[in-house]
Amino acid sequence: MNNLNIKALILGSGRIGRGFVTQLLFENSVECIHFDSNQELVNLLNKCGRYTIHVMGYPELDTHVTNVRAYLINDVGRLAKEWSEADLIFSAVGGKNLPSLGKNIGKAFKVLYDAGKVKKSNIITCENWVNPADDLNRTTLEQLTEEGKKVFQNNVGITEGVILTTGTGSPDGIPDNPADTWVQNFKYLPVDKSRIKGEIPRLKYFDFIDDFGNLLKQKLYTNNTSVALVAYLGHLKGIKYVADAANHPDIVPILEEAYREINDALIKGMNIDEESQCKFSIRAKNKYQDRNIIDLVTRIARDPLRKLRKEDRLIGCGLISIRSGGSPKAIALATAAALYYDEPTDKGSVELQKMRKEKGIDYILANISELTDSYEDKKLRQMIHEAVDKLKSKGWIKEG
Repeated sequence: MNNLNIKALILGSGRIGRGFVTQLLFENSVECIHFDSNQELVNLLNKCGRYTIHVMGYPELDTHVTNVRAYLINDVGRLAKEWSEADLIFSAVGGKNLPSLGKNIGKAFKVLYDAGKVKKSNIITCENWVNPADDLNRTTLEQLTEEGKKVFQNNVGITEGVILTTGTGSPDGIPDNPADTWVQNFKYLPVDKSRIKGEIPRLKYFDFIDDFGNLLKQKLYTNNTSVALVAYLGHLKGIKYVADAANHPDIVPILEEAYREINDALIKGMNIDEESQCKFSIRAKNKYQDRNIIDLVTRIARDPLRKLRKEDRLIGCGLISIRSGGSPKAIALATAAALYYDEPTDKGSVELQKMRKEKGIDYILANISELTDSYEDKKLRQMIHEAVDKLKSKGWIKEG
């Protein structure tokens, strides 16, 4: 596939979609069409027509994106029209929004099917989520007839990419161009090759991997678990930026212990190669301690209710550790800090604190984290309570 003729749709034009993903595609001379659910963002992108993807700490590497076009993601007719000419589609809508995205994709595919314009294409999910391709595939197929499902499955691949970089807003307040975005200096996107339909695109910075395996979960339980620890403990300490929290002398020992727990859990519990996992965790630590990357603790910590779910970064990794014979004390500390994440500007935090104060920690662990009376669940629950007590004794948690 000649990349000069490739057209890509970006579904979700937030920091990752219009930042990292667009950066890689733009440098491959791929035409990008943006879709988003936010009318204001769509209007902004169309009004500006151009924006800059700033590389934090390396302004000479900035990407200047031009000829920007954007549409509402629920404009099924426009989505179908652009899809009929596209080879690749990228989703960066946030995992919890995959069901609604699947509905729009399914409806757009039906338009293509009815018009006889179906061709081979691939959707690459770029989400911090467990099994995003399966979730998107399921909700897409729900919109189709039995015959439509067969045609979709024969022609459209839904596969997964792993986002290993950071996308954020302006580190210096309001930018000259409000469409601008900021990314880490890291151009690499591994993609599951096994689910691709048709010819593999030849694109710089994209790595289509045969043995993709547990790479997405490895990333979630290494990067997302450790940066959640940094953010929630950092917030308790009143720290504004992730790098400052990750370098704080009170947090560094806990972070290092967390990486030991994570490595042990994933090597033993998920059969991940030891050398690969150790490199993964070193890269993650270096990333979060890099002061060139200006990222807010509140951005990483937001939506704590989702991050406290059973399969997500804190509870999920803690349970893998316990099942493989570990004692995830640092992960329990991160979970305890998450339970006390009190940020008035965060709707999820406000809801969490109301729930904790009115119904208690055990209610959250039972109903949000879905911990049961199994041995592993009971042990993790006990460790979280002990971690809360420890943070109170340190004076990090100041309420009763």
